[in-house]
Amino acid sequence: MSRTAERIFLGGAVLPLTEPGAQAEALAVSAGRILAVGSTEEVLRLRAAHTQIVDLKGRALLPGFVDAHMHLVSHGLKEIGYYLDLSEARSREEALERVRERVRERGPGEWVLGRGWDESRWPENRYITRDELDEVAPYNPVTLVRVDGHILVANTQAFELVALEATPEEFDAQTGLLRERAAWAFLAELRPSSGEIEEAILAAQKRAHALGITCVHDVVTPEHVRAYLKLHKQGKLTLRVRLNVGVEHLDALVELGLGSEFGDDRLRLGAVKVFADGSIGARNAALLEPYADDPSTRGKLNYPQEELNALVKRAHEAGFQLMIHAIGDRAIGAVLTALERAGVTPEDRPRIEHFELPTEEHLERAARLGVIASMQPNFVQWSGPGSLYEERLGPERDRRIDPHRQVLEREIPLAFGSDGMPFGPLYGIRCVLEAPQEPQRLTMEEALRAYTWGGAYAGFQEGELGTLEPGKRADLVVLTEDPLRALPPEYRVERVYSAGELVFP
Repeated sequence: MSRTAERIFLGGAVLPLTEPGAQAEALAVSAGRILAVGSTEEVLRLRAAHTQIVDLKGRALLPGFVDAHMHLVSHGLKEIGYYLDLSEARSREEALERVRERVRERGPGEWVLGRGWDESRWPENRYITRDELDEVAPYNPVTLVRVDGHILVANTQAFELVALEATPEEFDAQTGLLRERAAWAFLAELRPSSGEIEEAILAAQKRAHALGITCVHDVVTPEHVRAYLKLHKQGKLTLRVRLNVGVEHLDALVELGLGSEFGDDRLRLGAVKVFADGSIGARNAALLEPYADDPSTRGKLNYPQEELNALVKRAHEAGFQLMIHAIGDRAIGAVLTALERAGVTPEDRPRIEHFELPTEEHLERAARLGVIASMQPNFVQWSGPGSLYEERLGPERDRRIDPHRQVLEREIPLAFGSDGMPFGPLYGIRCVLEAPQEPQRLTMEEALRAYTWGGAYAGFQEGELGTLEPGKRADLVVLTEDPLRALPPEYRVERVYSAGELVFP
């Protein structure tokens, strides 16, 4: 690396996030990497005739955010209008009216696909039904995916066009609701084109940079991987993307001899993704005790224990990092057992995605195994008095859901992501600072570190990303205020650099 700087940042708060309270005055960049971090006097010694001086004017410079759990292509498909965005609908009637408007725009016979509805925010507090969609769209096939992605509703026209094989547990013909694997199989029949996927990635990438994000751990299909590779070869990829592939593609990956870490610093194969259970919103997260609002069910494990054990062992022995979705306490226990049986160690960095309802015993086992808690701070929006979680789980379980504080106290690595609900680190950080339950709350510095170093560690990239240190990639975000002195929305993302190059605005 050159010993002269191409760009020097000074005149603001430089937050390395290397240790509590760490601060610097200036930072130098050369050849896409951080050259130096220190006092203004020290860093200016690296100045040359060609050096650009960036005056922060009191603003803050941080490591670029890492979203450790995202469905970037799905978000991008909403950005380009492929999906009707229902995330802002504040009532069932408003959501249905948006469907009516899309039907009028498209004309009879055209598909209407929507995502993001959340009945817990509606006065009616109930799912949309097949009959309601038939009423607003009698001549159009309609499919609407709930915000969590674990349940969808479709109308009669849609069911007539898509062949469906599903158990009564996963398909209610009367209401038109599909859950879990039946829902995903249904959606797999409605794939966007390769061109639409590429357009979606570029739109989502632009949005990610506007949110201060420089690296994303995306959950992908083979079609997504092909689109990413094409865009990367064309030099259009400015995000760093870790590609996490569903376990249903494990055999193909093994046959090709691929494993985690295949790729380069911009696009890299990550973990194998396994779904151990569903979601609380869909009432199919697997619980030890019944749901408070439906005592007839404890949710559902997607695999019997022995099958999960075998699946996890095979992926582990094939050289893949494991990324296992587990929300309910019963699912978390089953996943920990499978990891133990597979012989996973802390060096393998197994990930449990969401990790929402662990028991004290689960926390102990997770710490011993070196499990990374890949959690979503924005999920606490569904916690607290009168909330979805309190309704589904009861007050006692709601008080101990999403225990970020206990995770850190047990020295379990914590990585934050958004899961697109909604996309955006600053939103998630605000949620965890103001969380309704004490175990959910973190300090600003802890939350920032979980959204930077935590994600980098979860992706085996902490030597390259996540903190501001000499030699690391110059992936940087400039905020309008020092976040240690102000709360969002008092500050916003002003500029973002990837490998030292400006990518936003």
